[in-house]
Amino acid sequence: MTIGQEWVYAVRVFQLPTTSYQPPALASSLSNERRCAKCGTPIAEQERLNKRFCQAKCRAFVWSRMNRQFSSAITVADFANVRMQIKQFEERLKKRVIGYTLLKAHPVFEVAERIGKSAFPPKSRKTKRFPDARGRVCFSKTLYFGFEPFEGPRVPVVGYYNLVVWFEGATAPFVTGEHVEIRKAFPACLFEDEKTGCSYNLKGDLISPKPTDRKPAAAGTLPRQGLGQAPNPPVVPLIAEERPDAALLSRVQSLEARLERQDRERAEMLASMERERRQHNSIRRELEEKLRAATLSKVPPRDVSARLAAEEQHNRALDEKLKQVETLLQEHEQKITRLSTERDELARQVKSVSSERDELAQTVRKLSSERATLAEGILKLEGRREDQTTTAAKAQRDRDELTTRLPAIERQRDELVAERERESSRTETHREGNEGEDANDEGKGTELTAPSSPTGIVIPRLALGGNQPSVSSPKTGPPSLGILGQKHRPPIRGSANKKHKRR
Repeated sequence: MTIGQEWVYAVRVFQLPTTSYQPPALASSLSNERRCAKCGTPIAEQERLNKRFCQAKCRAFVWSRMNRQFSSAITVADFANVRMQIKQFEERLKKRVIGYTLLKAHPVFEVAERIGKSAFPPKSRKTKRFPDARGRVCFSKTLYFGFEPFEGPRVPVVGYYNLVVWFEGATAPFVTGEHVEIRKAFPACLFEDEKTGCSYNLKGDLISPKPTDRKPAAAGTLPRQGLGQAPNPPVVPLIAEERPDAALLSRVQSLEARLERQDRERAEMLASMERERRQHNSIRRELEEKLRAATLSKVPPRDVSARLAAEEQHNRALDEKLKQVETLLQEHEQKITRLSTERDELARQVKSVSSERDELAQTVRKLSSERATLAEGILKLEGRREDQTTTAAKAQRDRDELTTRLPAIERQRDELVAERERESSRTETHREGNEGEDANDEGKGTELTAPSSPTGIVIPRLALGGNQPSVSSPKTGPPSLGILGQKHRPPIRGSANKKHKRR
């Protein structure tokens, strides 16, 4: 089909008369038309083939329903940590808690500085609460969330809140120093200023309180759906099409006519009710005037004093009751003052206990650090003691070894001392013998002599006046004498031939 043929076909289709009959080809095309997945509005044929929504509003609505976390999905089980913390506080103070309130400042600093901390639930109006045991959502003006049975809090943001509890029998709440963590929030809740009664949303915008007085209804009008009346029939929405159906138009016209007739009947009924009410009021006023006139005519003059006395007595009784009420009010004020002083005193005690707790915690931290330092010192001392024990054990082993070797060393020493004494006596004897022999051996220079030194070493000598190198020479060093090499005097070198050399 060409473009011109399509245009002619479209013109023919749009020029069809508005009858209930549809050609087969047109009916098949209407059955295959695309509609919005949200509102059912037809989508034009020239739109893209994968389009599912007629406008962005419908697409956003469906997306939010699929991806957003609804507040209705939040249950009391999500606040189990709050109930557990309040239960622990109740057991610690040994008082029965009947409710709790949460305090938090606005996330916007300027608003928080202006209105201070807001209480949840608010005090000045009814607030929505969690569903009850029957599953019905209710509104309440109670100044706290119930604890037994536990009622979950409705707060605007997630975070930590100051905890305020209401004890059984107490006339004022008790502000605790604890903070509870709220993990689920209701963004529809508002922060409220208790001084002005104004509310603020999460962005910090001011929301003025709505007036409670309603405007009176105009005469001759009645709401569409009132008490004791049947609900209005649903209005069938018309789909903007270029080919309206005659049956559908006739049905809409009949429904509109029916609505106009019902409005007319309601207006007439309201007018008749107003006329009857006026007649009833006029008849009642006439009867009251007649009854008053008949009563005044029958009362004798002497009864006026009795009536005045009765009124005076009644006034005195009222004065006494008023005095009693005033005394009760004074007593209540005194009780409130006394309770306020007790509350201030308890707050001071709590503050002092908190400071003492902080000091004790600081002392515990200091003691822990000192204990850690002492433990390190003890470990070092134990290491040193182990080293000393090892050194002492080694020294003891060395001492025992030396003690076992000492007798042998002393014995060697005694033997060496005795041998030294013998050598010294032998040397003196040998020296005296050499002096006697020098006189006899003056002409025997060519013979070999073998004088002995005090150490017993024989020093050989050459004939013809030549000397052999001594046993102790600069190249060879002194003879090895063992343990006596350091203490024994050096050997006499050639002392036996001194006289012979002089001669």
